[in-house]
Amino acid sequence: MGEFDPAGFGLGHGSDAAERYRVEVLPWAEVVADGVRFREGAEPRLLPWARILSALAAHVGEPEGVSTVVFDLVIERKDSDVLVCRFDADPGDAAQETARRLYAKLGRERCSRSLCELAADGVPSRSYVDLESLAAGSLEDLGL
Repeated sequence: MGEFDPAGFGLGHGSDAAERYRVEVLPWAEVVADGVRFREGAEPRLLPWARILSALAAHVGEPEGVSTVVFDLVIERKDSDVLVCRFDADPGDAAQETARRLYAKLGRERCSRSLCELAADGVPSRSYVDLESLAAGSLEDLGL
């Protein structure tokens, strides 16, 4: 897994969904026994399992072009707004293995249907052309 670059996926600023669906990118994220490890500058950091309220997964991009599987970990929910920690994986085996690890640690009750399907079948049921659409779809998926 690499460092996620949202620039190539049309993240719109100023839209209602983008304002209500706040994102913090986790650079160089890796699912480990205690949570999700990532880097903040040169320092290793850990997002522990207890901080994660729920996890979502979706394919973002064009099937024949640049695409990735995005994992959004909801860590805060207030009124109709959420804060998620985001990382990505290449579609295919890497994304499926990441989904399986998240599912194993978080359980069915904290994983979205799309993440569960990715873990089981290797393909998330949610797919979006850009990050703005992902934000709107995720808010809907969360009932917001």
